[in-house]
Amino acid sequence: MKNKSVDSENMKSIGKVVSISEGKLVVRADDLVKPGTKIFDESGNFVGIAVNYFGLTKKPYLLVSPKKKAEPYRGRELFA
Repeated sequence: MKNKSVDSENMKSIGKVVSISEGKLVVRADDLVKPGTKIFDESGNFVGIAVNYFGLTKKPYLLVSPKKKAEPYRGRELFA
């Protein structure tokens, strides 16, 4: 079910889920978002909350704490 409060036309891609670590999504970040930012899938469904960054400053990774099981998001593009 689509989250009605999300304007999917104005969402920006933050990158793709490249791995899962300790139940968190590891996203290769194309765009920086602040920890605490709500993260959505391509349909505008709420996925989870951005937790932290790590890695190189030019191309960091973002940890996202998902509200559901992480595995279905592997390889998918996420948005903020």
